[in-house]
Amino acid sequence: MSFLRGSENYVWCTTSVLGKGATGAVFQGVNKNNGEPVAVKTFNQLSHMRPHDVQMREFEVLKKVKHENIVKLLAIEEEQEGRGKVIVMELCTGGSLFNILDDPENTYGLQENEFLLVLEHLTAGMKHLRDNNLVHRDLKPGNIMKYINEDGTTTYKLTDFGAARELQEEEQFVSLYGTEEYLHPDMYERAVLRKPVGKSFGATVDLWSIGVTLYHVATGQLPFRPYGGRRNKETMFYITTKKASGVIAGTQTTENGPIDWARDLPSHCQLSVGLRKLVTPLLAGLLEVDPHRIWTFDRFFSEVQVTTSTTPVHVFHVNKAASIKVFLKPDEKYEHLQTYICEQTSVVAESQILLYRDKLMLSVVDDNTLGSEYPETSAEEPLLLFNKNNNNVSMAPEPDIPKFPVFPNIVSVENDASQAKTACSVGHVIKRRVEAVCAASVLCGLCVSRWGALLGARLARVAARADALHAHAHLTHTAARALDLAAHAAAARTAANNNTQGSGGLGTESWSSMAALVAGEAGSLRTAAAALVARHAAPALRAEFDAAAHHAPCPSGLRLHVQAKTLVDRLRDSWQHLVRDRATRSLTYNDEQFHVLERITVAETGRRARALLQKASPLARARADAIADWYKVAQTVYLQTQILDKDVSSAELKLLTLAARIQDAEHTLRERLSDAHHQQNTSKVEPGAEKTKEAGVRAQSTNGARCGVQPGVGAPRATPAVSPGVGARGAGVRALLAAHDELAGALKGNSALLTKLNNLTHSLAP
Repeated sequence: MSFLRGSENYVWCTTSVLGKGATGAVFQGVNKNNGEPVAVKTFNQLSHMRPHDVQMREFEVLKKVKHENIVKLLAIEEEQEGRGKVIVMELCTGGSLFNILDDPENTYGLQENEFLLVLEHLTAGMKHLRDNNLVHRDLKPGNIMKYINEDGTTTYKLTDFGAARELQEEEQFVSLYGTEEYLHPDMYERAVLRKPVGKSFGATVDLWSIGVTLYHVATGQLPFRPYGGRRNKETMFYITTKKASGVIAGTQTTENGPIDWARDLPSHCQLSVGLRKLVTPLLAGLLEVDPHRIWTFDRFFSEVQVTTSTTPVHVFHVNKAASIKVFLKPDEKYEHLQTYICEQTSVVAESQILLYRDKLMLSVVDDNTLGSEYPETSAEEPLLLFNKNNNNVSMAPEPDIPKFPVFPNIVSVENDASQAKTACSVGHVIKRRVEAVCAASVLCGLCVSRWGALLGARLARVAARADALHAHAHLTHTAARALDLAAHAAAARTAANNNTQGSGGLGTESWSSMAALVAGEAGSLRTAAAALVARHAAPALRAEFDAAAHHAPCPSGLRLHVQAKTLVDRLRDSWQHLVRDRATRSLTYNDEQFHVLERITVAETGRRARALLQKASPLARARADAIADWYKVAQTVYLQTQILDKDVSSAELKLLTLAARIQDAEHTLRERLSDAHHQQNTSKVEPGAEKTKEAGVRAQSTNGARCGVQPGVGAPRATPAVSPGVGARGAGVRALLAAHDELAGALKGNSALLTKLNNLTHSLAP
């Protein structure tokens, strides 16, 4: 008997079965002309018994739809032996989503990235169907195929349009199609329970099927599970119709027992808490029995668009040594990020310190940066979350270690394959947990280095500011002493001219004493900054962690995650061996001996996997304890740096205020000296000497211009001629001018100080 069958351009082998259904089967075939592998769908006698228009419907639908998320139609041809038409489609080598979920690795649902891919591609394919007024009517994981592109990326595609038909938005249908676990309750009542219910159905029945499918993809389980499965049909109908609004799952664990209702995804689900918050309302909207409450297609498409366009932000919470993930919508901002983080960590926004690499997050983005513009993060390079008000580090309690199944003494090829599959599922759980603790240990070390780099940079900046403050305070003190000297000389000159005692109205304020106080404070701050840098510079701070972690080696450094993968691969090999034994049904004596050895291998590998997790977890906790000791010191240094930074800022303001007052006092003194000199010269001028004086003034102005003197802060002003006889006053003024020019030159490089100095000059005059 030949297993080969063909059409004009294609040939296929009936032993290469890709899938079977009620009306036909799909085989792997090949194009006779170019050798391209294809999928060929043939139809059985039951299919040919349907009305002709129903038989032609699938061909018409496939010709109408063309979309990357729908399996591509290559040809419709007649089989050579007259068995009817066949549908030739592109071959999806990744298999069906049902087979993917049946793999032990996905016992508890797909991983997050793959789930989002399914959600995006399923929605895109369904939108194309609705844009063409088509309803699928048999949506389920078995009708979603995984296509692996030439570049290695994955595309999920809808297939099997045997139940599809054209249906307008408000139009109804009465025919029954679909798979019972995924059927809308109204269709289930008629198709499965065979009740004569006079109801018609709309396109929204696909929405219910999408909801059940997505729950299955997210958790690895069906949402509504009566005890006994399909045989308990009345309970199944009760669960789906009597559930409250917002309930997304109902499970009966004992015969005639109560129903356990759930509004959230189960804890074993592999989706992050952040994504669950987005997916759960979506499932609740799809799994509504009330036709007035169930979402419309437009709302479903809109919500999925929002979910798939979010920016995932990976965050490592240092206080719990745990990774979390939040999702920012495109128009959300920093305050939303803080809120989402607070929801998962209980760290309020005011206490959050977020590091992106070795910088504060707010130095990379600002409060108004949109979520779509946030920098990319990953599980290996997350944001680091520190709590400024809490320096305790404690890992969350570990859930119980899953137990491996125990093989019975009697060899059973059927039962042994099932037990081995369960062992593989447990092995994958252990592998993921070992990988998680290894990743957490690596990130603990990353926190130390990143936090150390941040502290080192902040300490260096504060120390540099303290040094600059000290230098400026010294110059200000020098200028203040010169001003005091000049003021006393001017007071003595004025008193001598007027034959009186006193200061000539310049006041008795001692500028040098005030400047000495500021200089002393600047010196103390400089010393404190230098001591802080010496004690807690990056290498010193890191050394404290390294010393604490010396007795707690990193699990990742011991490559425990690699060992876990090796053990799981070994479990999978044994499982596949037992599956092949099940397919043969009866074993020879030698085959049975090898079968028993594989059972022993599964049991021993499972024991080693559990021991590996028991080794990794304590090491990770010891690592967390080490970072706890380091964190207490690091946070203290951080707070000390903040306080020192504030003290330096306060001292800078004091210095600027004092400098402005000294400058104002200097201007006042110059004006008084100029006036006194002018009065003295006027009293000595002869009536005929006016022209000579005027010429002298012009000459002095010309000489000043030639010297290039320009107005401005700190620029030397024209100084009246000083009589050679007044040595003390001349020396004081010269010292004052020299000190003032030196101070101005020092301040000139700091534009911020000069700006404040100019502003304070006019507002803080003595």
